[in-house]
Amino acid sequence: MATVEQALNVARGELGYSRWTDPQAGTKYGRDYATRHGAYFGTSGVPYCAMFVTYVLRQVGMTPPGGDFAYVPSGITAARNLGRLVSAANAQAGDLVCFDWDGDGVADHVGFVERNYGSYYQTIEGNTSSGASGSQSNGGGVYRRTRNLGSVIAVIRPDYTGSSSSWELEEDGIWGAHTGRRFRQVFGVPASAPWEPTAVRALQYFLSWALDAYRLKAATGVDRIPVDGFDGPITIGAFQAWWNASGIPAGHRIPITKTWDAETVKAMQIALNHSWAGSKALGVKP
Repeated sequence: MATVEQALNVARGELGYSRWTDPQAGTKYGRDYATRHGAYFGTSGVPYCAMFVTYVLRQVGMTPPGGDFAYVPSGITAARNLGRLVSAANAQAGDLVCFDWDGDGVADHVGFVERNYGSYYQTIEGNTSSGASGSQSNGGGVYRRTRNLGSVIAVIRPDYTGSSSSWELEEDGIWGAHTGRRFRQVFGVPASAPWEPTAVRALQYFLSWALDAYRLKAATGVDRIPVDGFDGPITIGAFQAWWNASGIPAGHRIPITKTWDAETVKAMQIALNHSWAGSKALGVKP
């Protein structure tokens, strides 16, 4: 693995590249991608923002979480399955920020966060334009940009050297990469296991014996948890009911929202912090 700064230095070295002045067919990043994934990616007209971030990480001996990607939604899915998504507010230098320009729920573009200023990022992006005019996701050049958080649909955190490796979680109510790794560690599933169905199934199995049928039905309307690997309202509601029934201190109950809201994620983080690796069960603060 490499450090954030090593990766960003490679990205900075690419500033000023333009597909329009590249003397060869396709792009520098597409041609590199084509050596592993087929000649199509090296041809002219193939959007290259995702291949740009793949190229940069490969130059420092890494890949994006889940491996190379040329289609941004695929990169997001792979990162989500590995627990490598973080909130937009918590983005750090070196993270991969994914944008949805038209608000249709499908990512259009990706680049590197160079700095998070709170209300906006400074980024380095491939296949964009130098300013607000021109295509933002197919502009052809590598540029440093500033972007507000309103268009951010996902943030992916590569596994850089120096990233936190401590098992203890920050109990911040944000399900980021560290929370995903710790969950898999506690439940004894491989670090590379997808959230659905593998990791969720482990949680469902635990809840199926840890929560009595009366409380389960009161919270979810069913008297048995389906161990189907689907992260839906029954599973989340069952976890919330388990938490409330687990002898937690007064004032720490959470509402049964059946969603992974901040209170529920924080409860999970507290439970993970008080659980043994490989135990396949959750504990609570004494």
